[in-house]
Amino acid sequence: MCFLKAFLSRISAYIPSLAIGVGLFLLMVVFFSTSIVRAVPSFQEFQKDSGSSVHFKLTAISDPESIDPDGKFALHVKIEVSEGWHIYSLDARGPHEESLATEITLHSGSFVPQGPWVEPTPNIVWDGALGMVVKTHEQIVEFHREYRATELFAPGPHEIKGAIVFRACNNKICNLPKELSFKTQIKVQGGNS
Repeated sequence: MCFLKAFLSRISAYIPSLAIGVGLFLLMVVFFSTSIVRAVPSFQEFQKDSGSSVHFKLTAISDPESIDPDGKFALHVKIEVSEGWHIYSLDARGPHEESLATEITLHSGSFVPQGPWVEPTPNIVWDGALGMVVKTHEQIVEFHREYRATELFAPGPHEIKGAIVFRACNNKICNLPKELSFKTQIKVQGGNS
């Protein structure tokens, strides 16, 4: 019996410290597992919020559709983005001066720009995905720029090719920069037209 009393007294001395250690361990497991669960969305939520839900439509037209050999025309580039998404202004800067700006380039070297690209007044908003105030355009935006031919073109249609590079964000995530190509034409009138 004496042996049993000695054994129980030794165990009773360890039980409080053992209980505290197990309690702390369980508390840490509960705390860290709930933090991880909240920080990492489920695969279905990630798919729903990923770039697969954003769609783009790009249109380009020249105005007027035909010009004299030395005439000017305006090139209009319109991009439509899914509701809830936005693209950035032509003059947008990010953290550490990283450019977020939408860029439009013309691959047809026979046309000389007659001034800068013009855009509608951008929205100045807080971008939750980037954590900063930015200049954006939502849903439908149309850019335009005037051009003139650098040489006398032969009468007939002439192709105008270019591309727009932009980033689309929805205040939760930002897609990587995307490039879309466009193509339209301008008709050069003959000398007697």
